[in-house]
Amino acid sequence: MNEQTFKTVLAKMKKYMVETHLNKRFDELTTLGAGGKIKVTIYPDTVRKFVKCIRLFTRLKVEHYVLGKGSNVLASDNYYHGVVVVTTKISTICVHGVKICATMGASTLKVYKETEKRGLSGGEFLSCLPASIGGATVTNAGCFGQDMKQILQWVTVLHNGRVRRLSAKQCKLSKRNSLFKQQPDYTILKVRLKLKRSTEQQVKQTSQQMRTTKAQTQPLNFRSAGCMLYHDSVSISRLTDQAGLKGYGIGGARVSDKHAGFILNVDKASSKDIYLVMQHVERTLWERFGVVAKREICLVNFNEQDLK
Repeated sequence: MNEQTFKTVLAKMKKYMVETHLNKRFDELTTLGAGGKIKVTIYPDTVRKFVKCIRLFTRLKVEHYVLGKGSNVLASDNYYHGVVVVTTKISTICVHGVKICATMGASTLKVYKETEKRGLSGGEFLSCLPASIGGATVTNAGCFGQDMKQILQWVTVLHNGRVRRLSAKQCKLSKRNSLFKQQPDYTILKVRLKLKRSTEQQVKQTSQQMRTTKAQTQPLNFRSAGCMLYHDSVSISRLTDQAGLKGYGIGGARVSDKHAGFILNVDKASSKDIYLVMQHVERTLWERFGVVAKREICLVNFNEQDLK
């Protein structure tokens, strides 16, 4: 982004009344707590403002990245010369019977709370995710036998400057994957979920069981992005454990001793540290078991040199 474009962006953000920050860092915005400085970070508070901003950046050819709660993102240590659009202030939730509409930045926990109050089941797993509902849809997030694919009815997206609706089938959700992960030019604006009638007590009980299991089995005392790797048919965490990689570390990053699927930021890890540990796990699983692990994590602002 050259100086004139930079000034234009700042002027437009002021005109649109969008909160704007200079030189924030990815380590402030991601659950891994790693990543370099960002030239411009903005916080639109409505879908309408968000769409105006994305259309502006596209017209000006400004590099930009849409970020929710940053729970599934590894951003490089490099300076990001574009704009990061944080969606957490776009957080409207509406409930109609067993159906819930939520805008992209609504936290999964807040969405879950609405289901709990109304005794709606199928979304209990949302209480375990530190994510936005848009981000959870991008990666088809899930745990304990539930995932987004089971409850998603449709989404509203921005694609090539146009707002349109896609059915759940068109979203191509599969294990930790989706159309949006494969084609980032589709940006989720709103989701509609369909749940099942139950009771508030039963929903609370199921959610509590999930959260208790999570606390017992996952290393919640360190910063992480949850499981960073997956496979369609085998357990990556089990194979990582079998390969003797628990405790393996580089710099401030380490494979968890509690859950081998987690790579932790235990001591001011750089993104490079975390990436190298993940790469070592991938290489070891291939050499030991012939298994090609897929990346659940989304990499941002890495160049070819970083990935060697």
